[in-house]
Amino acid sequence: MIINNFLSIEELEFVRKILSQDRWGFGFLSTDPSKPIWNFDKQTATPIALLLASKLKLDISDWHVNGQTFMLDGAPHTDNYSGCDTAAVFFPYEWKPEWGGGLHVDGDVIIPECNKIVIFDASHIHWAEAPLAPVLRVSIGLKLNDRTRNT
Repeated sequence: MIINNFLSIEELEFVRKILSQDRWGFGFLSTDPSKPIWNFDKQTATPIALLLASKLKLDISDWHVNGQTFMLDGAPHTDNYSGCDTAAVFFPYEWKPEWGGGLHVDGDVIIPECNKIVIFDASHIHWAEAPLAPVLRVSIGLKLNDRTRNT
């Protein structure tokens, strides 16, 4: 499922204000130690993750704010290893299709767009391709649980 214009203008500004802080570091390893990426401080990003999960009305089990630059493809992986059943990826910044950086989910390629969230089964293989331009591709990845599935 893809939802465009997911956040209100005020909520998107809130997210961007947090992400503008000097809390980025390089070397985060997700699933493949040979593919380090940029990562934003998790504690600082907590309000962003809670906002996104609350709007989806899903329970959050984990999250990361990832950044990728030229030549830094993500590693294909699933997110259900953490016990979650739903994964979501949110894009907070403007993006041009010619910059590449597509989100691959089970063979489909989704181009990042500002204020778009992509929601899918956490068992689906997914990965982010590197940008083709000298820009930072920022995405917020959520590992979620649908509380209604277990009742």
